[in-house]
Order: sequence, then C-alpha cells, then structure tokens
Amino acid sequence: MNIRRWMFLCMLLFGTTLTGCGSSAEKPPILFGEDPPGKWEQVADFSYYDVPAADLKGTIGPAYLVYMVTLAGFHDTNFGMTIGPDDDVRYTVDGGTTWAKSEGELHCRHGLDIVDRKVAWHCGNGGTRMSADGGLTWTTTAPSPCPSLSFLDARTGWAASPYELRATADGGSSWPHLNPPVGENLIAAVALTPAGAGYALDQSGNLHVTADGGGTWETRSIGLENGARLVPSFDGPRAALRFVDERHAILVYDLEDRSVWFAVTRDGGSTWRHEEIVELRNRSTYYYPFLSRDGTLLTVTDNFNSGKNVSILFRYVPE
Repeated sequence: MNIRRWMFLCMLLFGTTLTGCGSSAEKPPILFGEDPPGKWEQVADFSYYDVPAADLKGTIGPAYLVYMVTLAGFHDTNFGMTIGPDDDVRYTVDGGTTWAKSEGELHCRHGLDIVDRKVAWHCGNGGTRMSADGGLTWTTTAPSPCPSLSFLDARTGWAASPYELRATADGGSSWPHLNPPVGENLIAAVALTPAGAGYALDQSGNLHVTADGGGTWETRSIGLENGARLVPSFDGPRAALRFVDERHAILVYDLEDRSVWFAVTRDGGSTWRHEEIVELRNRSTYYYPFLSRDGTLLTVTDNFNSGKNVSILFRYVPE
C-alpha cells in the first residue's frame, strides 16, 4: 500500500489530519475531565506520634525522640518526604511504613518541592537545599524566599515568600528578583511550567502570569467569592498550585473559616471551578497542602494547629 493511500485510510477511519495519524489532540490529564470536578479520596493518614522509633531509624541515622513534621509531600503513593524543625528531613519509599532520616542538620524547614524520585528542594531558616539522590543527601545553596517553591529540575525554579519572588537557573547559586504586579497583596503560591510560563497567585485571588521570565505580566482572577481571601504564610504553605501543562492546573487552598478548597482550570487560568474538600472542614485551623507533580495526589499536614501533628494523603477521583 502506498503512503498516500495509507494516509487517506487513516484520515477516513480515525478522523485525523495529515499532521498526525492515529490520534487527534492529546487527551487532557485525568484530573481535568468533563464537569463537574471529581473528589478527593483518602488513601492514608499518618500520626507522627504513633510512628514507632524503629521505623524512624532508616539506614542513615538515629531516630529523634520526637518526630515532628511541618510539611509532608507524596510524589506517588510510595515515595514521599517530610520536613520539620532542626532540618529533620525524612523520606519514605514504602508509602509511609518506614521513614529514613536524611543526613545533616541546619535549621527549621518550611517549604518543599519534589520534582521526581531523585530531585527535591526544601527551604527554611539558614538556606535552601537540593537533593539529587531521593533525599539521601542534601546540598545547601544560597538562601531563597520561603515557603512557596516550584522547580523543574536540579537547576531551574522559583521561590517565594509572601513579600517577594525570586528565580534561579543555576541550581540556587543566584536568585534574581522577579516583580509580579501584586500591589498591596501578598503572594500565596507560585508555579512554573516546562514551557517557560510562570504563575504567582496573590491573597486576593489574582493570578499573575508571565511567559518571558518576569519581563511582562498578565493578570487573571481565580474567581474567589464573597470576599474570600487566601492565607499567605511564612511557616508553611497554605496554598498549593500546579500547572500540569499550559492549560490545565489545580489549586488547593485554605480559607480563614477553617475550610479547605480546590479549584481546577482548563483554559490556562482564565476560568476556574471551585469545590470544597468537605472531609477537612473544621478539623484544623489550617492545613499545609502539597500537590504531586501531576496534581492527582494531595498531602495535607496539620502542624499542631489542632494540637495534633498528622498528615492525610488523598487521591483525586474523577466523577
């Protein structure tokens, strides 16, 4: 069969164009199907006071008498990390059954980003650190803003506090300022995409978007209702934003009424659909959320805001 006849049959049978045979546009991630948004199904929960000392030792150091966690994040259902006071950084490869302690001590940790099973970043008092071996060891770079982090790899990423946003392209050696037009608002979350777009979300729900590394910005709204405002924080993120591509993103955020919400966009942030995660209402004053790279896993941590130190892992289930 000659090539023209083969392409004609392909177009006839599958409805494709000459630009590609076999499938049309790529399907959006599972997170972003048809309306309505799906729901979050609990996968596991972790009460750190209940973890036996034997399960904290891992292979690289002794267990602390008390395991305290500021923020936890799962990249997949097996691999996750926790950060806490006095650079108490741990990782798990078995879904939280055991937690190995990373080597080295610095100061309290407040922000975390996990790129993959090898590369991760965390920030806090005394500096920003990067691991290229799955959390076994960490290298200290120059300090960066904290606690909002978004990294593409071991060299490129953004870091933000409520008052400033900086970027690095050299593994954290330098952190030039970026200036999103937030006005008097504070920054609540940031996100960076492989295609080069960057997003800074402020407390009023304004999403500031740049495609040229912060040279110019476009401002959109996530559509908060009834005067609601996000909760910027220094001691741990109270909002988590992931753009899985240039059009599809998910946001999880706390409100001051002890509720936790999520929102999804399918058009690059121009419009959003919001739903409450009702399982978390009134269970803590605030949760510190962490979203996996693909947006399908959510880890929320209660850092003693209700007198408990626990994390809950959810998986997104489409309707």
